[in-house]
Amino acid sequence: MIKNNFWKVFWVVFVMVGVGVGYWLISPLFIDKKVSETMEDIEIMTPADSKQIVVSQGNFKDVDNFHKGEGTVKLIKSGDKYFVRFEDDFRVTNGPDLFVHFGRDGKYSSEARIGALKGNIGGQNYEVPENINPGEYNEVWVWCRAFSVPFSSAVLK
Repeated sequence: MIKNNFWKVFWVVFVMVGVGVGYWLISPLFIDKKVSETMEDIEIMTPADSKQIVVSQGNFKDVDNFHKGEGTVKLIKSGDKYFVRFEDDFRVTNGPDLFVHFGRDGKYSSEARIGALKGNIGGQNYEVPENINPGEYNEVWVWCRAFSVPFSSAVLK
């Protein structure tokens, strides 16, 4: 009797965990998250007398037939801080566990993680962590940590 109950509980828990993991992995493909941050939001995070300088910029591109990306990205310097700015035209295929990274020469850099992607559509700002030197990189990547695959990248010029 106890053995039967154990297996019933096991299968119920197994199915519930499976459904939860499946939802976490698949639902982002059907749900868009729009962000509407502006350049003024960067001004709030820096001293009043800081001027914003666009250091470089690029355009996101598709990495394959499934993971699509488009829109403008800018590397901005304001005072002593650097920011990565996704413009309002930004759009990428949504997915689980997406992060913004720097990369160089066609390869993303796992140690140059800027932050978790705020949304797959719209303008958004990311402050570059102080331990990352943006001058060492020439690309911005949207990377899926769960599957270790790129979703989109942009070469900065």
